[in-house]
Amino acid sequence: SNRRSSSCRSNRRSSSGRKRRVIVQKEQCFSLGKITKLHGYKGAVVLHIDSSTPQYFKELESVLLEINQELVPFFVSSRGTLNGKKLVLSFEDVGPNEAKGIVNASVYLPNNMLPNPKKDNSFYDKAIEGFTAVNQGENIGQIAEIIEQSAQNLFLIQSDDNQYLIPVVEPFIERIDHKKKFIYFDLPEGLLDL
Repeated sequence: SNRRSSSCRSNRRSSSGRKRRVIVQKEQCFSLGKITKLHGYKGAVVLHIDSSTPQYFKELESVLLEINQELVPFFVSSRGTLNGKKLVLSFEDVGPNEAKGIVNASVYLPNNMLPNPKKDNSFYDKAIEGFTAVNQGENIGQIAEIIEQSAQNLFLIQSDDNQYLIPVVEPFIERIDHKKKFIYFDLPEGLLDL
């Protein structure tokens, strides 16, 4: 597994100041959010984290920005405190002029930085939309979307003839196979009949 993840991790640029092009394949990454605007006058920007568990990403050290349809590594030189889903970041070698050029850029991270549900109760939700849902060995449909609510997020699972709403809670989820795009549930009896 080491080899797979390393291909999406970027090397720091050479100290000569020459910017090294690192081409990263989008398939090995997941969408984290977007740079929405400038912050102040010194080149800081606001990252909107498109996740119901933004706290998982509050200590980012580097991100991949989509520039001219390529994913380019940027290294974080300073960051503010997470405020809701917003995080203020400054990047190495990005001053006020360069910062204007990255506003509205989509932000990605390597798949190996996806939260591990067993470890910390969080799921990177956008990354599992479209995954096949399996409950106790039976295919019950696909994850159509994650519905975010203040009290309880819900998986919307769509099959040919049914829709299910399943609470996003740790005990219901056995494991997530990101490679094969499967999510395995162990749901209480009767939950799918509701």
